[in-house]
Amino acid sequence: MKRFYRTTVTTDDEIRRVVEFVRSSWSGPSKECRVLDVGCGNGRYLRKLGESGFDMTGVDTNQELVQANRKAGLHCITSDEFARTQDTYDVMLMSHVIEHFSPKDLVPFLDGYLDRLKAGGRLIIATPLLTRLFYDDFDHVKPYHPMGLLMVFGDKRAQVQYYARNTLCLEDVWIRRGHWRFAHRRARYINSAATRLMQAVEFVSALAFRLSGGLIGQADGWVGMFQKVDVSGAQRS
Repeated sequence: MKRFYRTTVTTDDEIRRVVEFVRSSWSGPSKECRVLDVGCGNGRYLRKLGESGFDMTGVDTNQELVQANRKAGLHCITSDEFARTQDTYDVMLMSHVIEHFSPKDLVPFLDGYLDRLKAGGRLIIATPLLTRLFYDDFDHVKPYHPMGLLMVFGDKRAQVQYYARNTLCLEDVWIRRGHWRFAHRRARYINSAATRLMQAVEFVSALAFRLSGGLIGQADGWVGMFQKVDVSGAQRS
């Protein structure tokens, strides 16, 4: 039962969709496509996309992860090292990164990297939506929606506090769905008979999600593919 529970609850749908977006964003030979994985972590996408022939570079603030990736033969640099380069990229990937920033910090963070994305290049973002488990991650700050990002990085002037110097348009989006899960229950934290009951109910929830093709569940994240618009120095209207 434990094995079936793991395969029912854990899916690779998001990983597959991210890889599909990267592949669809480039029409030439993959070896000619320079991809920057921002916040690359343990190098999951560096490996997976590198195996497909993409020219991968990872960047992360965690020096231990950077060193571990290098030992594994992956091209990985620290954010400080990235700042000292002048390289530009065809595709940028930010998987579970933006939700760790407040709005006033996210705008300059994105702009700093988008400055190094070639005009017409793609930015692929994977991020969670607000669910009852969103703040289980200690440094999650805020969930973001595609429409919210376009209010700042789109080609229209919305009534918001921040405006970006780079312009993006949304080309495609995929909404991730998952099964209903328990939150804010003592049994989640303290192992007891109630914990086993909760796990059994959650197993049924995950099974219902699978058998219903995702209808019995909830939207809990999204993956979006944005294109950097070449405004040729013109001011956005």
